[in-house]
Amino acid sequence: MQKRASVPALTPLEKLTLTAVMTALSIVLCRYLGYSPANTMFRVEIGFLPIALVGILAGPLYSTVCYGLADLIGSLITTGMNPWILLCKMAAGLVLGLFLYRRRPPIPLILVTLFVLGAGVDVFLMSAVFKMMGYAPSYAAALYTRTINALVNYPIRVVSLFLVCRFGLPALSRALGRRGGARRSNDGDESVPEADLPGSRGGARRSSGDFKSYANSFQTVSRLGLERESDLLARLGNPEKELRCLHIAGTNGKGSVAVYLSSILGAAGFSVGLYTSPNLVRVNERISVDGDPVGDADLDRLLSLVEDAAKQTEAALHDVPTQFEVWTAVAFIYFKEKAVDYVVLETGLGGEFDATNVIPGNVAAILTKIDLDHTEYLGDTIEKIAETKSKIVKAACETGCVISAPQDPAAERVIRKRAEEVGVTPVFVEPPAPGDFFGICERFTYRGIDLSPSLGGTHQIENACVACETALRMGIDPDRIALGISSARHPGRLELLSSDPVILYDGGHNPNGITALNASLDRYFPGREMTVIFACMKDKEIAPSLRLLAEPGRSFLFTTVQNNPRALPAADLAAKAAELGIEGDACDTLTEAIERARETGKMILICGSLYLYADLPSALRTI
Repeated sequence: MQKRASVPALTPLEKLTLTAVMTALSIVLCRYLGYSPANTMFRVEIGFLPIALVGILAGPLYSTVCYGLADLIGSLITTGMNPWILLCKMAAGLVLGLFLYRRRPPIPLILVTLFVLGAGVDVFLMSAVFKMMGYAPSYAAALYTRTINALVNYPIRVVSLFLVCRFGLPALSRALGRRGGARRSNDGDESVPEADLPGSRGGARRSSGDFKSYANSFQTVSRLGLERESDLLARLGNPEKELRCLHIAGTNGKGSVAVYLSSILGAAGFSVGLYTSPNLVRVNERISVDGDPVGDADLDRLLSLVEDAAKQTEAALHDVPTQFEVWTAVAFIYFKEKAVDYVVLETGLGGEFDATNVIPGNVAAILTKIDLDHTEYLGDTIEKIAETKSKIVKAACETGCVISAPQDPAAERVIRKRAEEVGVTPVFVEPPAPGDFFGICERFTYRGIDLSPSLGGTHQIENACVACETALRMGIDPDRIALGISSARHPGRLELLSSDPVILYDGGHNPNGITALNASLDRYFPGREMTVIFACMKDKEIAPSLRLLAEPGRSFLFTTVQNNPRALPAADLAAKAAELGIEGDACDTLTEAIERARETGKMILICGSLYLYADLPSALRTI
């Protein structure tokens, strides 16, 4: 399969803007810069080229519309509109989009695409139009003339499209990758630690020639795809091929399931590598072996090793690996060096084109709850998002299973279809209803095993059951499973930081996370008044989450995540909340907000972003 996503993913507004600009450019290239001898059916022009760019960057719908608009507007300005030619141009736009979308096409794909375009549209379809309109005495005559015309245009089109893909697309990718203003959240997805050097927490930006600053800077624009990661790992000896991975994708709960599985495998006596995101305080947290984060010296050494390979990848593909791809390569090398028995591998964003999906097979594929999130990258329906996330399910699977949390019926259908395609068994976990609890942690039985999750929240019933089912399919002893579930640690996820006063921290930042948080608060602290300290990123849609949090008996304080270029300032956050009818004071720092909240004597809830965890006073942090 042709590897995709070597080009930047665009938002709908960007796609519309690109379509408008390329429509105008196509008109100029075709109508004013093309060459057509008088009284002939010959024409040499490259008006298709802007349409091809739209097809690559925006997809077949946009390229079809773009070529249709270019022909419609251009013909009305010059020769007059012909509806049949208009349809042919739209068909050409569809071909370009279907063949090229999210690809940086190599020569073979360019040759095939332009052959289909020339033979199918320019020759066969256009010949029929020319005969019907009386431009040619017969279909055979039109076919002969259009074939010669296509043969003349074919090499011109191949060379021009190759040059644009070779030099234009990488430049555009780099330009979009450097543009100001983060477009997406890094909370829990394909994010890169905010550090200038391994182990620190600065807000680094890439400096010329400074690979480590680049690797540790924020990934403001996702560039999904496997081509860069595959090339990078090949230059590093393909360490991923020697690892046994439990691969986890989903919208919510990936991190919790990952730490449960890591803890279970450790309790069963295995050496375990864990690759997860985001980090809370130090970048080293993302890569750990047997619970110990990678050390600064190893991290520095491995980044230097990957740097050399990344330069070769950039030279070969004209596309620099993303920060997440760099870190994924570092993790694979480290786990190979440590000769771990298993790797628990959490996807960054999506599944199909996530860098972690370069692994050729897995021990098991695991899917947590799938919901609408990052729709600009993964699709705008549950089905589309489930489609990309379910692509971590592979035929090469040791357990022969994909283990899934309970899903929306639409997502479940997609997962079952994928499982059937690759020949594995779909297993959908059926968690028990909440029963007893101790503090903020649930107590329940699953498959005859008494489980006492160490992580707080009603949603942990589902997460723990997914991990338990996976371990059972691997043949892990039930006693080891229970021990692992009870000893897992995952700071920042409904964590009780203090009992007097009660201070809870939760990294929930989207409506699903806040809904789960509210369910837990209603169960463990029913009717309790509280002060909510809230902070978030400026690229987040905060209205739904704030509305869910604004229940009776809750007052608000707003603060700013420190040393984070994506953080929304507290004053701006307070103003946005006020527009929703939610009043609250702004505090410059989390420490100030906590002191203000203590004065009320109420329970304190801190939420809105996992990045806020590093701003906690050291006395409250558990890491």
